[in-house]
Amino acid sequence: MNGDIPLIVIGFKTVTVLLGGLITYFAARAALRTRATGLTYLAVGFATITVGSLLAGVADQLFGISTHVALIFENALTAVGFVVIAYSLYVTSRSALVTR
Repeated sequence: MNGDIPLIVIGFKTVTVLLGGLITYFAARAALRTRATGLTYLAVGFATITVGSLLAGVADQLFGISTHVALIFENALTAVGFVVIAYSLYVTSRSALVTR
């Protein structure tokens, strides 16, 4: 376990993963209910960000991977997740224009 990380950071990481999981769950549930493509992408985007945060914390704390490598991995997955979320909004706004 990496003793260099303050307990407050681990607490915030835990809150981030829990809230990210909750948002992912609600987005996925809405996507299944409405069959909206945009909501599916939204769920995938939030899941990517949440999983990146979880894996980076686990890799750093349990597997002894350096904090720098874990942060790079986490930020890369966060960026990918935001690209997917942006695309979900694009798909949603584009379909709204088509139905007008």
